[in-house]
Amino acid sequence: MRCSTSIDTIGIQVNLREEDTRDFILDGILTHLREKNYYVAEKPYSANDYFFRKEYYIYAYNQTLCSLRLGSFSSKISLTDIYTTTYYIAIEFAGLKRYHEPLDTISKKALLIVSAYFNTRNIFYKLTNLDICMDMYTGFENVLALCTKKYPKTAYFTANEPQPYETTRYIEKITYDKLDEVMQRSYLYDKSLKEGLPFHLTRFELKLQAKFFSKNSDNLIGSILSALDRYHVMYIPLKKERNYLVQQYDACPILRERDIKRIGFDKYRCYSDPTAIHAFISEIFSIKERDLKLI
Repeated sequence: MRCSTSIDTIGIQVNLREEDTRDFILDGILTHLREKNYYVAEKPYSANDYFFRKEYYIYAYNQTLCSLRLGSFSSKISLTDIYTTTYYIAIEFAGLKRYHEPLDTISKKALLIVSAYFNTRNIFYKLTNLDICMDMYTGFENVLALCTKKYPKTAYFTANEPQPYETTRYIEKITYDKLDEVMQRSYLYDKSLKEGLPFHLTRFELKLQAKFFSKNSDNLIGSILSALDRYHVMYIPLKKERNYLVQQYDACPILRERDIKRIGFDKYRCYSDPTAIHAFISEIFSIKERDLKLI
């Protein structure tokens, strides 16, 4: 069974001290995208908003490729009790791997245009979210994804627990109002059904969020691989074997290494490709505008 690793969503943010500088950078980004025939639409917020915000959407083939959100926030310097205002541009590219060409190609190119703009001008930006995908070319019923290294104070669905959707299984049990507050969350779903693909494709998606990158900025790649290692994503074509693993998992509230070996999870495990993750992140942070001519 073939398995591939990709990035489906990436969020980046630029924080600046001057509003004029932020707006100048935004104009440069939008100009570059328009020059490459991307369609830009603005969604203004209410003028009564305490911190004035704007949002722009980038389109191609009648599909949203990314959003650019402008805003500001105030924070207090503890030593002086003086408040300072930070002006930011938050950019999110979603759906980088939809299995719809040429949409995937043009989405990735838009991301590289923005990254190259920042890198060429030495504008510092940080990751705020990243969706890492393991795509398995098989039916949804043949894949089982379980967290085998659980975080303390985090609730998880049991393997046999009923869930809201028939072709989606969430791993962490997080209420809707807390979704953006956790470091990471994950789920398994039928990608072929969602995208209308003519072949079977089941996706395990790990969503790494802002708190994750704030905590792990010093060892980014290693931290991402450690986060992935907390899960066993398994290809199990036989229902009898799947039922056995589910029962054994639910019988062990705390899984130890010896439990994982005894149950036999590793026999079915699919592994992510660390080189694909490393190559993606390296390209984003190293590409310059001169390199775009080679794409």
